[in-house]
Amino acid sequence: MKSRVIEMSIQTFIDLFEKGNVTEDIVEQMQHFAFEAEDDEIFIIAQIFAALGRASQSIELVESLFAKYPEDVNLKTFLADLYLDLGEDEKAFAIIADEDEDENIQLLMLAADMYMSQGLFEVAEEKLKKALALEPKNELIQLAYAEFYYHIGEFEEALPRFLNLLEYGIELDLNVYDRLANCYSHIGEFEKALKQWIASETYIGKLDTNQLFSKAISAYQLEDFATAKRALWDIKELDPTYDTIYPLLGKIYAAEQEHDKALEVVQEGINYNEYNAELYYLKGLILEAMKDLEGARDAYYEALNLDPEDLESALRSNRLCLALEDFEEVVHNVDHYEEWGLYDERFSWDLAIAHLELENYEKSNHYFQEAAVHFAENVEFLFDYAQFLIEDGRRQEARLKLEKILQIDGTLLAASELLENLM
Repeated sequence: MKSRVIEMSIQTFIDLFEKGNVTEDIVEQMQHFAFEAEDDEIFIIAQIFAALGRASQSIELVESLFAKYPEDVNLKTFLADLYLDLGEDEKAFAIIADEDEDENIQLLMLAADMYMSQGLFEVAEEKLKKALALEPKNELIQLAYAEFYYHIGEFEEALPRFLNLLEYGIELDLNVYDRLANCYSHIGEFEKALKQWIASETYIGKLDTNQLFSKAISAYQLEDFATAKRALWDIKELDPTYDTIYPLLGKIYAAEQEHDKALEVVQEGINYNEYNAELYYLKGLILEAMKDLEGARDAYYEALNLDPEDLESALRSNRLCLALEDFEEVVHNVDHYEEWGLYDERFSWDLAIAHLELENYEKSNHYFQEAAVHFAENVEFLFDYAQFLIEDGRRQEARLKLEKILQIDGTLLAASELLENLM
């Protein structure tokens, strides 16, 4: 009779848990109940506590069972998992590190997971190999193997394993299409990645924001701008604060020559995240395309304020200063950029032109010679250098530069005309 009452009571606790009606009072009743319960009922209560996030209370019950049944594999794995939940890794390792581990699938799988969490990937892989050798057709082990390679970034190794799982039609809680799409994307097979995202939408359901963004990236790489834009606008509707969409959306509109729309999108992104240096750099590119050189230069300066290592913004700001004939600004900029640790061979070329325009011929000569080491085959540089040499009265040297230009590219009319004038 007593056993029947206990059975009804444990079922009551199970029903309350399944309905989500476990209160603090019910938890206290379960703790009292566990004092006189059968071992299998204690285990059920421990599982309920674990599911409720009460790992410490669950451990108290499981430890008492483990003391009675130290060889029970279910208890070992359950207790080790509980210790992992509490961050007590050493205790978890101590439970599974015995001579029986290599002969038990559950312990091998748990050990692999634990070693992975510790960054011991070679040991984790060895455990998975042993598990697979014991049960080669076990779909959970195959999944674990695929996930292992996926999470350590070995996407080419993960890919065939996920494909096998999909081919055999194995029922999994995991979205395999998501994994396949990311694997293909990481190895540069964007067309296959896009197909997997479409399959995920077809068979699993709507993509979340992260999945939509990955889909947009794949479409963008294929220059399928229509698909990319649809995915990005879907994200925008779901979460307009997802600020990584704005640089990509801006790039797409810029590539389509819709500069006003691109600028609008980029500015909206800045409104959500004013510390995103990429957005200011992109704003500079768009304004350059719109012939707003001063606005573009200021945008590059903003990008540099946020990211002082942004070399491309530094180079572009210099070129715009030269185009705006603000030559002193170029000299000032390079001084500051080099103080910040930025350096590029192009700086010498920029300084050579700036000092030439400022009539600092000695400095200009120095920087042209410095830049010539790196740009000796660059026809644009050689033309600038030839013009300096002519202005400096060194006509013979200028002639040699112009002849070299025409050797590299005989179609350059400006160089041909300048050489003819010299001759």
